[in-house]
Amino acid sequence: MNQKLQGWEFRITEMDLFSGLEKSVMGEIADTACTEAAYSKGTVIFNEGDSANALFILGKGAVELKIGGEKTVYRLTEGSDIFGWSSLVESAKYTATAIAAADIQAVKIDTRKMNRVFNSHPAFGLAVYRRLSAVFNKRLSNIYHRFLSV
Repeated sequence: MNQKLQGWEFRITEMDLFSGLEKSVMGEIADTACTEAAYSKGTVIFNEGDSANALFILGKGAVELKIGGEKTVYRLTEGSDIFGWSSLVESAKYTATAIAAADIQAVKIDTRKMNRVFNSHPAFGLAVYRRLSAVFNKRLSNIYHRFLSV
């Protein structure tokens, strides 16, 4: 592991998406795919329809996800919240605009590089994709319940 990113191995082990998984594979992801990302309040992180090439895991701060330039569809405020998941699917276009609602720190994961690691460690990749599916299911359920209560 290179010295610059050595801390990411520890940090991603603490994130819900990777907790409890094989540390050597997390080290490969940290070394090859992770960078630190910081955005000031009001910064557009990515736009709906942009080519999606990165998954983000919120460290601290708040992010608003908006669709069609309208009101906030979802607000992320918890450490380990995931956004930019569109980078993991075939269409590879972001389905929402992500805006820093406060100054944020996040882990930015290059999904092409992460998927190369998954190709070498398919059981690890399957475990991560299953966890991501649970995140999507929870988020869609929350949105569904919000719309029903309006």
